[in-house]
Amino acid sequence: MVFGVRWCRKAVNTRGQRVLIQYGCRTVDSEMRKLHPDLRPDRAAEDWVRALRTDIAETVTVRCRLITPMYGGGVRPGEVDTEMPIRASAVRGQLRFWWRLLHAAGLPPREGFSLECSLWGGIRKSGSRASLVTLHVEGSAVRASELVRKGEISTLPRYALILESNEDPRLLRAGHEFDVVLQFSRASSADQKEQVLDALRWWTSFGGVGSRTRRGLGAIKAESNDCELKPVSCEEVGRRGGWLAIGSQAASDPGAAWRRAVGTLQTFRQGKGVGRRSGTRGKPGRSNWPEAAHIRNFARDKAARQIPIDQSDEYYPRAAFGLPIVFHFKQERTADHVLQPFEGERMASPLILRPYPHDKRYRPAALLVPGWRDRLSVTVGLRNRAGEPRRAWPHREDEWATLAEQMVPFESGGTDPLSAFMEYFSNPVRT
Repeated sequence: MVFGVRWCRKAVNTRGQRVLIQYGCRTVDSEMRKLHPDLRPDRAAEDWVRALRTDIAETVTVRCRLITPMYGGGVRPGEVDTEMPIRASAVRGQLRFWWRLLHAAGLPPREGFSLECSLWGGIRKSGSRASLVTLHVEGSAVRASELVRKGEISTLPRYALILESNEDPRLLRAGHEFDVVLQFSRASSADQKEQVLDALRWWTSFGGVGSRTRRGLGAIKAESNDCELKPVSCEEVGRRGGWLAIGSQAASDPGAAWRRAVGTLQTFRQGKGVGRRSGTRGKPGRSNWPEAAHIRNFARDKAARQIPIDQSDEYYPRAAFGLPIVFHFKQERTADHVLQPFEGERMASPLILRPYPHDKRYRPAALLVPGWRDRLSVTVGLRNRAGEPRRAWPHREDEWATLAEQMVPFESGGTDPLSAFMEYFSNPVRT
């Protein structure tokens, strides 16, 4: 079965009363619109594929296998599409994301967009332009035995998939295999091919399929006889302006390395002795981060204002890890408080956690994507509440060290929340 850009399916009942044909995103239902009498559904997909292959100079096939469970990925949010579990459009979007980070970052917007359109296709004022890269996914449909409820996965890190409701979605088990096929047009240059393969290698090293890939869900192991897919090294990441930290404890099971990576973030943000005070009677103590106290004061849900532990100015350091953040105060009978970008609703995290292959084993890894420092200056506000924007972290770097000295989670090093986590990830202080 072929999925995605060149994916086609038909469904005809035994009486021939209903025909459903789907090409990419277009669906035609015979009960709503009659098909052309000369159209043969069984040959439509072959004709479409043949039309796309007239200008192909080189083909690269990548064999992929899930090494962590996949969440979502279908046309409906949070659901696995059993007939088309891996969407070609999603993989293509991932490759374009990595390509932008590696080859268009820092360029003027107009120049970057023009460069992207010349390779990946797009619509400009001068007209539309076809992509020089064709991508499709080949794989089988998902069997019922490959899906499992979130609550039934005892090894799933809780911090990897936090949902706003009590949903118990079905995830695709690790082990599912599929092929990603890239085809380059004759019009593509050697430099453009190299850029695409560069993005492909970063995607296979740090990306994934489905949703919540930055928390390690949907991570893949990839192999190819057509190109080199050696994992991206720490030195390469550093040269691109990113930061890769790899844990020292190796495991044969990628799931074990993944759980350790996600667990380290959970401890840094909320763990006893690091993200929180130790507390009493087995209960977690007060947060060592200032956001909760600031939100209580800003929202004025308490008559008495609460002084943050660090007694700092009003900064929201954990916002740099991605937004929104939901704060639930158990002792207050009010709705949850949602911290989000002052302009907008979401900001993707610059941090990626995943198992990293090393000598036929796996180690926990944390990646700050190139351009991660820009996230430190994000301005935030509370949903449905008016007010002035607040900063995640001071704009002036000469204030960072003084503020960092006041915060317990920074004890491993670092002068901003993101670098402090990377230092903690490399040298965690276990309590």
